[in-house]
Amino acid sequence: MHFRGLLIACLFSPLPACGGRAELDIGSLGAGGVTVNVGGNTGGDGSASNGGVTVSAGGNTGGLTVGGSSGSAVHTGGVDGSDPACAPGAWILAGQVPNARDLGGIALDSGAHLACDALYRGAAPVGLLDQGCADFDGLGIRTVIDLRTEYERLASPDSDCVVRQVSMVLAPMPTPYSVSPADYLADLDTTASVAIAFNALGHESAYPVYFHCVYGRDRSGVLAAVILLALGASRDDEMTDYQLSVDGGVGAYPASLDAVLDNIDQLGGIEAYLATAGVPKADLANLRARAIAR
Repeated sequence: MHFRGLLIACLFSPLPACGGRAELDIGSLGAGGVTVNVGGNTGGDGSASNGGVTVSAGGNTGGLTVGGSSGSAVHTGGVDGSDPACAPGAWILAGQVPNARDLGGIALDSGAHLACDALYRGAAPVGLLDQGCADFDGLGIRTVIDLRTEYERLASPDSDCVVRQVSMVLAPMPTPYSVSPADYLADLDTTASVAIAFNALGHESAYPVYFHCVYGRDRSGVLAAVILLALGASRDDEMTDYQLSVDGGVGAYPASLDAVLDNIDQLGGIEAYLATAGVPKADLANLRARAIAR
């Protein structure tokens, strides 16, 4: 097993010698909870061999489908809130995964910034070759949150090099076929998956985290909006981050994201939305502690 994969397996479960197989039920989130399978198993797409780690939720089984990109710039964190070490929208996985970028550097209402190298978003990292695997490994990503449906995951199998080194969290949202405001709102309303994602984000050992859908634009845009608002980003900065998908080569639908932001306002703000979604305050506090630069 890759050393990082071994380390993560140990973090998630007290396995004897970190070997064999174990399951951890993270809880009832309205979608069947989350189960972590460690060691020598194969997921529904057969991709979690070689001792990978698979997390399944909502009754879905199997691994995560991950591949595809533009962008560059890998940077290091360790910044204070007033002087981000990374500019917002720094591209990662150049030529390997489309629309992949670091959320670090975004200004927050508190005067701080999002930490560099903590939260990444992008397209599905499927079909990675040697350079793509090396680039992904270099980011040190520990957790991948996949927002795609089971059908989408099985249609685009994971890159083995991703499966071997990360914990995979499945938080499926409906496919936004028409990318309309109604589609985006349907994703926002999939609160069980939002709670699953925040449960993963609530663990210190989960970071850095990469979350994605197919293009890293629609479902990733909805989850990014929720995360950024929860961390204290402004609506304008959230929309600026969303529209970077144009530069990432996949386009953007700002009216659809506006509908999401309007709906959150109508519900009473991000804290009210997260309470409705069943996100524990402890998960939110841990996300803020880890993802806001100090």
